[in-house]
Amino acid sequence: MRKEVIKAVIVVFVASFCTMVIELVAGRIMAPYVGVSLYTWTSIIGVVLAGISIGAYLGGMIADRYPTPRTLGWLLFLSGLAALSIAPLTEAVARWPLQTSLMFRILTVTTIIFFAPSCLLGMISPVVVRLSLDRLDRSGNVVGKIYAFSTLGSILGTFATGFFLISYMGTRNILLLMAVILILSSPFFGGAFLRRRVFFVLFPALFVFLWSI
Repeated sequence: MRKEVIKAVIVVFVASFCTMVIELVAGRIMAPYVGVSLYTWTSIIGVVLAGISIGAYLGGMIADRYPTPRTLGWLLFLSGLAALSIAPLTEAVARWPLQTSLMFRILTVTTIIFFAPSCLLGMISPVVVRLSLDRLDRSGNVVGKIYAFSTLGSILGTFATGFFLISYMGTRNILLLMAVILILSSPFFGGAFLRRRVFFVLFPALFVFLWSI
């Protein structure tokens, strides 16, 4: 595979891996506040899929308008921040005394917490595809590889979370790990989207701020 395609499949693998990990730990995040019921998992799966779908649509438009590695860098960076904000955001909104049915309350809280990370992660694949297609006669081959590795990332994310991560790491530590992976990926796959000196000063500051809320 060409260097550009190798980078592309690594990016979509990482994004899909992190998406699935976040989706699976979402149940443990919500459990202390709304329990683990059919409503909870229905809301989580539906919200995450909706976020990925809308993210893919928006990502396609962004990719055509800003087809640069800088765009990919910002999406990875913002996805990491969104993952990092899940724990403090849950503390802030999950206890809201919403005067409504349990089903609607769970759906509302789940949407507020998990839609943005899913949407941002969903934007990544269309941008990666756009950046990888320099020859139309090889587009099917390239897109096939990208989606194969994206699915592989989801599969490994599922097994890693269910068999290892939840058993050996706390929920907050898992979210922290996903955020760190995404944010640290941004300067390597996103080109000069942000001056690296600024990046390595900004990231620790944002991490400390969000994790202390």
